[in-house]
Amino acid sequence: MELPTVGQRVTGQVVWHADHNQQVGVMLSEWSWHENWLPRFAECLGQLVAGHITKVAPIGVFVRIADCVEGLVPFTEPVEDLAEAVREGQEISVQIIAVDLERSRVLLSAKLVSRSS
Repeated sequence: MELPTVGQRVTGQVVWHADHNQQVGVMLSEWSWHENWLPRFAECLGQLVAGHITKVAPIGVFVRIADCVEGLVPFTEPVEDLAEAVREGQEISVQIIAVDLERSRVLLSAKLVSRSS
């Protein structure tokens, strides 16, 4: 199932929110029947998995590691030229660092091209 496009109306349920950065997690009604894969990844801490970059954001890149499971690779160092370092759709190997089942979040790690000092 494809993610909805920007501006598209959807029906869903708010499953978490973070006041400090105005983020809201929404479970889309059309996706509610999908198996929850997140607990499986909680058992895989430290493992390397392959995924595809779905979004490049100022805080890092989001990587889809399974159907309906995406994690964040946060930028911990400045990236010299983000446009050349990563792109949406790119396959990338990531390490599973943490899985927060309560907030439905996965934290990942990957080597990205960083600025040379």
